[in-house]
Amino acid sequence: MRLLRLRQTHFRNLKSPEFAPAPGLTTVVGGNAQGKSNLLEAIYLALGGELKNGLSDRIAFGQTEAWVYAEVETQFGLSRLENKLSLPRPGTPGGRELWLNETSASLKEFAQLPGAVLLGPDDLDLVLGPPEGRRRFLDLLLSRFSARYRAVLSAYSRALQQRNALLKMGGKGLAVWNAELAKYGTEILSLRRRMLGKLSPLARESYRELAPGELHLELVETTPPDEFLPALEDTVQQDLERGATSIGPHRDDLAMRLDGRDALKFASRGEARSIALALRLGEHRLLWQHYDEAPLLLVDEWHTELDPRRRGALLSYAQSLPQAILAGLEAPPNGGEVVWIEAGVWS
Repeated sequence: MRLLRLRQTHFRNLKSPEFAPAPGLTTVVGGNAQGKSNLLEAIYLALGGELKNGLSDRIAFGQTEAWVYAEVETQFGLSRLENKLSLPRPGTPGGRELWLNETSASLKEFAQLPGAVLLGPDDLDLVLGPPEGRRRFLDLLLSRFSARYRAVLSAYSRALQQRNALLKMGGKGLAVWNAELAKYGTEILSLRRRMLGKLSPLARESYRELAPGELHLELVETTPPDEFLPALEDTVQQDLERGATSIGPHRDDLAMRLDGRDALKFASRGEARSIALALRLGEHRLLWQHYDEAPLLLVDEWHTELDPRRRGALLSYAQSLPQAILAGLEAPPNGGEVVWIEAGVWS
């Protein structure tokens, strides 16, 4: 997929209204706090991406709404994607509204297109941060492939809230919500296993290109899918004492092992950065296989904490794509088109 044009209004710290990158590799170069990351985030959101921080943070100070509009070209032709971000106001909850080819849409419809994969310094938290970030990575990736997964995840969350509320009130009526939680949770666990079977070899291949070592991914589950319901019944007493559900996909983790050692405990910062890159490049390759064309690759601070070998491998991959956009303090050698940005204005 190729981004032909991005238009924005009142997106945080961005002043220029239109961005039209060339085919191939483009590098956005500028000093700190000049708008490089904001531009990549605007592109990512425009193409259907989901960011972990609140959407209200992407609206310019003093404004109540922002717009990002993208024209993209895929193997099936031209598509137009539009996002409206708005703050809550009396009578309206605010949030995000989407249109695809001038028709009201949802993230489910946006997921019909290859979209984009965003790599950035914050990805280090995927390796060194708490389990919530790794679960979110799995959930968002699976939601790109499966509207069913997104729906099941939402139903599981509602059932979990109901079960936790009953636990705090003494547990009467738990059997119904045990069954509901197990029904949806079993499907989530099974789909995660299937997806990881596809992602793991691609992440391993990506790591080999970046650095020496063997990367292995594995799910750390509190219960196997086929034992979820009896496990919920067995843990009722401890859940009543805690007032919360102690097992299930909301408590699971993704373990990353480098040469057999737990990366969370033993990886150096450079190794952790390489693992995070390998995860994102594995994600990109997996989506490429799924859509039969490459998503747009976005790389923020492309040179941060990377030695020459890792930089070279990342650049080689980016240069092999129909389109990739990097951002950083400097442009790479033979980095294609260079766009300079200062105070949210690019040229």
